[in-house]
Amino acid sequence: MKYLLSTYLLITLLLLTVLPAAAEEPEPGQGRGWRGGRPSGEMGPPPFGDYCPRRHADHYGARQPLQTPEEARERLRLFFNLPPAQITLRKEVRMGYIADITNADGSLFDRVIIDKRSGRIRSIR
Repeated sequence: MKYLLSTYLLITLLLLTVLPAAAEEPEPGQGRGWRGGRPSGEMGPPPFGDYCPRRHADHYGARQPLQTPEEARERLRLFFNLPPAQITLRKEVRMGYIADITNADGSLFDRVIIDKRSGRIRSIR
C-alpha cells in the first residue's frame, strides 16, 4: 500500500510539472513551419535571405548550381535588381566567380562571390 501511494504521488507530481510546459505557446521563432509559423510581416524579413526549405530552386538560399559565367551574371542581376551594365565579373576562381557591383555613376557598391555549386552570394568587400 505504501509503495502504491508513493508511485501515485510520483506520477501525479510528474504530470503536474510536464503538462503546464506542454500547454505553453512556443517561443517566437520556435514554432512549427517556415519562420516559426509567424505571419510574414510580424518581425521583419529574416536576416540571411528569404528562403523556405520546403520549396526548391525559387528563392535565394536554395541550391541553384551555376554552369556558365552568363548564368552567374544573370543570377546577380536578378538578386540585386540592377541592369547588366552594373555587374562586372572580375574573375573566375575554383569554387565560384568574383563580381563587382557598381552604382549608376560607376563607383563600386559591393564586391561579391557567387558559389558555382550552390549559387549562393556573399559579400567579400
